[in-house]
Amino acid sequence: KLGRKLYEVPVGFKWFVDGLLDGSLGFAGEESAGASFARLDGTVWTTDKDGIVPALLAAEITAQMGRDPGEIYHELTREFGEPAYGRVEAPATPEQKELLAKLSPQRVKLTELAGEKIQTVLTHVPGNGAAIGGLKAVAVSGWFAARPSGTENIYKIYAESFRGADHLRRILEEAQTIVSDALAAG
Repeated sequence: KLGRKLYEVPVGFKWFVDGLLDGSLGFAGEESAGASFARLDGTVWTTDKDGIVPALLAAEITAQMGRDPGEIYHELTREFGEPAYGRVEAPATPEQKELLAKLSPQRVKLTELAGEKIQTVLTHVPGNGAAIGGLKAVAVSGWFAARPSGTENIYKIYAESFRGADHLRRILEEAQTIVSDALAAG
């Protein structure tokens, strides 16, 4: 609606730093509620994920608009849909983790995700072309990404729905099936 470009990168705030510094990104955030954004003069507050700056922004929104930011958020969800986010983990052997990290889109046999056609399956993020280290499947109203943990014998599935918690639950369940089937086919 605002005509802004979404710049998607792999997991990790380090991927946002260059864009924040050169001014090509005005806001960067990740699942841990950390964020940074440009000041009015174009410089950034911080190049690491931060919770204090967004909290100060919420206070400023309240002071300037006389409204609770949560109220504004609910207006946006009525217009654009109610996002729901979740993550699940499952055990994986080192061999399965290696297979997941190298999984190709052709290994995903299903064509639908939670009742919607899968539009694309990615192994590299569109923002900077970096490898996901797993894969991401995208449908109209939701997506999931699966990747192995770098430190534990598990894999993680991240998912988001723009149709609420029930739709998210379906995405997560189907994502686990998709990943399990791909790993079993080895």
